[in-house]
Amino acid sequence: MQSNPPVPEEKPRPVVLGMHFDAVTVQQALDRFFELATMPRGPRGCRIAATVNVDFIVNTYRATKSTPRNPPLARVLRRAELVIADGMPLVWLSRLIGTPLPERVTGADMVPLIAERAARDHVKLYFLGGKEEYTRSAADILTKRYPGLEIVGIDTPFVKLDDPDAVQKDLEICRKINESGADILLIGFGNPKQEIWAERNRANLKCGIAVGIGGTFNFIAGAVKRAPDWMRHTGTEWIFRIIQEPGRLWKRYGFGLLVFNTMALFAFLNRPRKGGANVTASPDKPGELTTTGRGRFSPEALQTILDTYASADAPIEIKGLSGRQRRQLRAHRMIDLIATEETT
Repeated sequence: MQSNPPVPEEKPRPVVLGMHFDAVTVQQALDRFFELATMPRGPRGCRIAATVNVDFIVNTYRATKSTPRNPPLARVLRRAELVIADGMPLVWLSRLIGTPLPERVTGADMVPLIAERAARDHVKLYFLGGKEEYTRSAADILTKRYPGLEIVGIDTPFVKLDDPDAVQKDLEICRKINESGADILLIGFGNPKQEIWAERNRANLKCGIAVGIGGTFNFIAGAVKRAPDWMRHTGTEWIFRIIQEPGRLWKRYGFGLLVFNTMALFAFLNRPRKGGANVTASPDKPGELTTTGRGRFSPEALQTILDTYASADAPIEIKGLSGRQRRQLRAHRMIDLIATEETT
């Protein structure tokens, strides 16, 4: 592995539906991913990357209520060091609310690119999860395709988040990963299990970065076909998936789009205003902000609120909130970040 590069300059991360997103192209996402993978280990331990699509949003939030459907998943995605939009609906919404993301960056497309860069830069990968035959097949395909690629471990355990023995089992999984010397951990448990597992074990992992990749091992192994390029680029890949598995997926995609579109409408009606109200941090009390202005928050204000929450890792206090600003935070799924706010 190469020596650690300098710590990169932090760039603003637009907020879409209560999550920071990295405004990156595919190549920029890959560069940022390897920067995080090879940086010195941070205070939280292993860093987490997430490729968020509509399914993530629906698993995290509810259509009309402002509190998260899955608080542990919301916490992971709000604290993740790299979050990319793996879905055109998210890209379209970001543009509608004035915080545009440049393009869709899919996890399935990223994994082969990660393997190619890892082979070139002598960075070690570890494959966790998926069906064993498909995970091993994916590893064989990638090592043949990219000579020099080091996949230093493959493990396909059955993981149950509420297992009474989960802590001990997790420690054993982490021990294997750490002993392998892996720099990058690819987790194929599926959402939300893979993200929650990574978050609760990040302090025990010595690798630089972990990313949930869903069913990507199946795609690489050829067990599941991907949509043609034109469908991926136009945001219609979900139609191809439904045609492949109509009995399993039509309800999931139909319900998901209904919930997402409802949230998107509220977010658009309460979109941030350029040059709008802002927030300032208290010099004496960490985790406390004060509003400046009474109208809608600016994009920068939403970023500061989410940054403050992520740093404190606890609900924060915001003084001087107007009714309109409260409605805006509810619409953007951020009202639960405030310690004193009543949510419904």
